[in-house]
Amino acid sequence: MPGKYTLGSWCSVTAANAERILDEEVIATRRMMVVRCLFEPGTVFEAHVHEQEQITIVESGVLQFKVNGTTIEVGPGRMISIFPGVLHESRVVGAEPVRALNIFQAAACAPSGARLGRAIQSTGAAPRSSS
Repeated sequence: MPGKYTLGSWCSVTAANAERILDEEVIATRRMMVVRCLFEPGTVFEAHVHEQEQITIVESGVLQFKVNGTTIEVGPGRMISIFPGVLHESRVVGAEPVRALNIFQAAACAPSGARLGRAIQSTGAAPRSSS
């Protein structure tokens, strides 16, 4: 049925800050963006906010978040949802790199310098990519 789904594939992108992000892959549609990242040990993301909800699912390693003064550790198979406009920071804990999925609403929130993954099959709309 046209317009009911989009199929896609991971597309490697050049990280905006290669010192913090070892690898970054993006899949995006008009409404959602999934960013799969590999963060090196010692990576720190200073306090910041997003205009949209952020969902982070850790695949391996441990991320420590500080949300409104509360420290939360998120390990493999766990997730955290941070509401829009909430100040938060995070860092990689321990010597193991972290592989995580970050999910955001709207492709307009693409990381600076990122090239969006392209849809490989889309029903009801032409495949979309951004450079």
